[in-house]
Amino acid sequence: MENRIKKFDGVFNFRDFGGYQTQDGKNIKANKLFRSAHLHNTNDADKARLAELGIGLIVDLRHAPERDRQPTQWPEQQSPRRLTYPDPEHGESGKVAPHEAFMKHDLQNPEDARNYMLGSYGTRPHDAGFKQIFGDTLRHMAATGDPILVHCAAGKDRTGTLCAIIKGALGVDEKTIYEDFMLTMTAVDIDQFLKPAAQMFTQRYGRPIDPEAIRPMFGVEEAYLQSSLDAIEDMQAYIHNHLGITDKEKAALKAAYLE
Repeated sequence: MENRIKKFDGVFNFRDFGGYQTQDGKNIKANKLFRSAHLHNTNDADKARLAELGIGLIVDLRHAPERDRQPTQWPEQQSPRRLTYPDPEHGESGKVAPHEAFMKHDLQNPEDARNYMLGSYGTRPHDAGFKQIFGDTLRHMAATGDPILVHCAAGKDRTGTLCAIIKGALGVDEKTIYEDFMLTMTAVDIDQFLKPAAQMFTQRYGRPIDPEAIRPMFGVEEAYLQSSLDAIEDMQAYIHNHLGITDKEKAALKAAYLE
C-alpha cells in the first residue's frame, strides 16, 4: 500500500492500517481499518471524504475532558456506533486527562517526558477502562466486519496500542506491528507542533513549558510500544484472557478482515 497515509485538511496522522500480510500468508483488507488524530477540526471537504469510507465504528480513546474540549465533527448524514473510554466519575482524572495532569504538575525536562511515555504505555494494557474498550472494539469487529476508525488526540499512543492489538489478533508479526507504529514519524512533522503546543500549555498551566521538554510526548519510539507489548506478554493469551475474546470471535475477525 503506497497510499497508506491519507491527507486531510483538518485531521492529522490519518492512515489505513490494513494491507499488511499476516504470518499465515493472508493480507488484511485495505479500506477497512483506519487510525487518526482527533476529528474536531474537520471541514466540509474532510467530512465528504470521511463519508466515503463507510465507517461503522468510531473508537475514541480520549478521556472525557479531551472529548469535551475538542468534540468530534462527523458527517451529519452518518451515524456510526461510537465507543469512548469509560472515565471514572471522581478525582482529578475527571477534570484533566492523565498526560495533561503530568504536564501540569510534573514535567520539567525531556527525560521526565520520555519516562512518562514509557510508563503510560506499560500500564495501558491492564488499565480497566482500556481493556473494556479494547475488548468491545474487537467484539464489534467480529460481529459486524465494519470499517472502523480508531483515534485519540494525536493518533499515536493510545491508538498505537489498540492498533497493535488488532493487528496481533489478525496474525501480523511484531516487526510489521512496529513498522506501522513508527509511521507517525513520517505522517506528521513533529517540529511544526512543538513551539505552538508549548505556548498553549504554558498558557493553560500557568508555568513555562519548554518545547524540547515535550518532544518525547509528540513523537514515537519503538521503546514506547515495546513497553505495551512487554506488559501484554503473550498477545493471543492477552486477547483471550484479558479482553475476553473467544476463539469463535477471533475466527470471525479473521474471516471479516483478511483476504
